[in-house]
Amino acid sequence: MRGCTLALALMLGLSACQVGILVDINLNTDGSGVVTVEMSLDPEVLALVPEIVSLALTEDIQNSASGWVYRRPRTDGEGYVRFSASKEFASLQQLELVLAEVFHSDEAFRDFSFERDTSFAKTDYRFTGVVDLSGGVDLIADPELTKRLDGQPLGEPVGDLNVLLSAVTVEVGVALPVGPRQSVALKLGQAAEQLEVVAQQRSVTAVTLRWVAYAGFALLGLALLIAVAGYLLERRAEGRGLESSSSQAGLLPTSSFAESESQRRRLQLVALNPLGVLFQPACNPSEFLGEFVRQRGYDVAQEELEDLYRQAVLGRITPAEFWDGMGIIGDFDAGDSDDDSDTAGRDQMSPEALSEEFTARYTVRSGARDFVAEMVRRDLPVVCVANDVSAWSLALRKRFPIAGIDTWILSSDVGVCMPATGIYEALRRITSISYENILLVDVNVQHLDAAQALGMSTALFAGTSSSEADASRHAVVNSFSDFFRRRSWS
Repeated sequence: MRGCTLALALMLGLSACQVGILVDINLNTDGSGVVTVEMSLDPEVLALVPEIVSLALTEDIQNSASGWVYRRPRTDGEGYVRFSASKEFASLQQLELVLAEVFHSDEAFRDFSFERDTSFAKTDYRFTGVVDLSGGVDLIADPELTKRLDGQPLGEPVGDLNVLLSAVTVEVGVALPVGPRQSVALKLGQAAEQLEVVAQQRSVTAVTLRWVAYAGFALLGLALLIAVAGYLLERRAEGRGLESSSSQAGLLPTSSFAESESQRRRLQLVALNPLGVLFQPACNPSEFLGEFVRQRGYDVAQEELEDLYRQAVLGRITPAEFWDGMGIIGDFDAGDSDDDSDTAGRDQMSPEALSEEFTARYTVRSGARDFVAEMVRRDLPVVCVANDVSAWSLALRKRFPIAGIDTWILSSDVGVCMPATGIYEALRRITSISYENILLVDVNVQHLDAAQALGMSTALFAGTSSSEADASRHAVVNSFSDFFRRRSWS
């Protein structure tokens, strides 16, 4: 951005002209983002110095290695010429370094912080920092040029140049992941200013569900009151010698109540966890993934692998970022650089190739395809629910296709893992089938416990230890043929 500084220095010599500098910071949820620096020149500058735009198009702006992306000059409706450059940053510390490239000072933009606080139904964002333009002309003068001019920026006394700083307006804008952009206008030479931007994102759906829950509790309380009132009226009628049979007929549930409750539960959907039920092995997927990583010669702590695996199945990082975190692949976005010191000793396979190699270690469980085909023949839909990464699941399905399953509900897509209620709620909403009419088949008892608490029928597929199966509160099946034996699913 030193070219922008030189152009600005020329304009400061034109005291009757106006120059605007816009520093726009766009933040993502993880604190990364893009900073854009834009300069606007009023028509008087262009009339006096027509070649000023070409002076701004310097080598360091247009050099792609610098990371800056330059936008060609454009003229707005008022005749102002605007040109800008943007650069990405991965952290707030990197943001301060990027801005230091523009203003020749580590102190002009400093002490940045970004907070993200998530609670029920809302997420609060807060960005703070200090903007210190008290350096005045030193912030925009080229240090090398100043040295060559005997310590006087642009060859003029600093005092005379600072008089012209009123012609330069610096607007600092911040756009958080949600909410409108907020900005503050400052002048070069102005004392340090504390910057604070806040925004809040509210989940209307979560708030609505909370009120629905309140309404449900209220209705439950009302039902209990009615039941107690009925009981008291019945006792009162008995005390007066009324015929108890007439009272009981109107107030107490009969034996047909249990029969109607049983009839209300009708199997309409079979939900399977493909990892363990359709595809083997049936072990913990993260442990299976750890074996794959270690067999390739990488010594990774299980705790570190578990953390990265959870981030991946929640959709918070990509498969490429997971493999890179394991140290298996290098940076494939770095181009054809000759310097490969950062990737020395790493596999040079693409993330897609690694994912395909990993999923190739699975096999289809015997009878799986016949079971799904039989369910289709009986007009009983089959869906899959899994704690899995979308790209890995797709690679697994392409390698081992099983016809008849059109719906796959994955944790990385919905942002929540089993046994949390959210993924089961996604199953209910996507299929439009109530919990009472769904059968969940899984190899994980915790997943089944949570589903059973919501009202689903459950079945534990063989693959866990026999002792765990014996102590399970769920129906236990050893093979797909067990489903076609007469049994009561609970």
